[in-house]
Amino acid sequence: MTPAEVAAAEFPAPRAANVTAPAARHPWVWAVLYFPYGLSFGFPAVAIGYLASRAGISVGAIAAVVGMTFLASGWKFIWAPLGDYTLSRKRWYLLGIGAVCVGLIAMTAVPLTTASMPFMSLLVLITSVSATFIAFATEGLMVYNTSATTRGRAAGWFQSGNQFGQTAGGGLSLYLIRHAPAPWVAGVIIAGVLFVCSLPLLLVREPPRALRGASMSRRMGDAWRELVTIMRSRAGRVTLLLAILPIGTGAAEFLFGSLGPEWHSSADAVAEILSYGGVAIVLGCFAGGRLADRVHKPAAYAASCALGLVACVVMAWSPRTDAGYAVSTLLYSFSLGMVAASFTGLVLSIVGHSAAATKINLFFALNTLFSFGMLRVDGWAHDAWATNGMLYTEAATGVVALAVFGWLVGRVPGAVMPASEPPHD
Repeated sequence: MTPAEVAAAEFPAPRAANVTAPAARHPWVWAVLYFPYGLSFGFPAVAIGYLASRAGISVGAIAAVVGMTFLASGWKFIWAPLGDYTLSRKRWYLLGIGAVCVGLIAMTAVPLTTASMPFMSLLVLITSVSATFIAFATEGLMVYNTSATTRGRAAGWFQSGNQFGQTAGGGLSLYLIRHAPAPWVAGVIIAGVLFVCSLPLLLVREPPRALRGASMSRRMGDAWRELVTIMRSRAGRVTLLLAILPIGTGAAEFLFGSLGPEWHSSADAVAEILSYGGVAIVLGCFAGGRLADRVHKPAAYAASCALGLVACVVMAWSPRTDAGYAVSTLLYSFSLGMVAASFTGLVLSIVGHSAAATKINLFFALNTLFSFGMLRVDGWAHDAWATNGMLYTEAATGVVALAVFGWLVGRVPGAVMPASEPPHD
């Protein structure tokens, strides 16, 4: 059986849920609702990172602060059942927004000194954990309020909000802090923006809560059974394989700032080009989401990853000029947006309605954790063979991974996923 035949058999368009959707439900709502989660990464990484660096704090101390966001993201599937089985999605969203707003205001009020960095790390960790409940709520609402034929497009908008929050959101936060009468004033303004992001909750329907009134042990048991079911299915295992393979990691993007001097780009040029990278990645999200609605989901993800491998080669071959740096990094960022959206569309196509956030975040977490392995490989390859060696290593690793996927996909055992209907009260 060829990979295309497997995709057609194991990732058919699921039956549309018997849900009457509200009239106003354009997928832009998912971008707005998910923007605060992206900002929970962008604010510490961009705003706090820049200001701490200007305050003379070591890169190692800053990295420890920023690393708290990834600590929460990498393990959030563990507490995702709370978002699936306890309060309503909308209530969790509002509680998450409130906690994140308090955390951001507190970050702007804490003086940036070496002595305050441990406390800042704690603030970032608490804020990042709070933001995961924004993610759980948005994911559950999106699964319930979208159809099988529109989830790729919804995934594109969803990830565009995330990426815009991480990039432009962090930059705008820095601008506000730099120009506000006091840093905490900027924190209050940002908090106001995040509360505005909750308004689209009025446009989407609240799904029924699963196992309302059941004991916590029964709810956790149901979450475990849902995870076991999806991991025993062929579709779940194929998605797991794609999640852990070293393709579509975007590892080189973390090193773009440090690579600027090799292209003879000034600090201002690097800053400007990388800011456009935020636009490129959002456009890539839209393209990847559209692609996921038009071809089988694994093929859309593999094609998006393949474009990223091409971008590595283009960057290695690009002239060492500002123009070469801009074209190659923007192409790489565009492909990364396609990867994020197509992978989200792939996951949404198989998770069903029960324990949706738990299952979604298991795949997201594994994809994130294995991506960090590729980042380490890139760093090692750069030290051993310089920039082009690093780029060729990432491309070659991806080619091998795609070949492994093509060979294994027809041999992955597992059950056929049953069609999922939304939970009922």
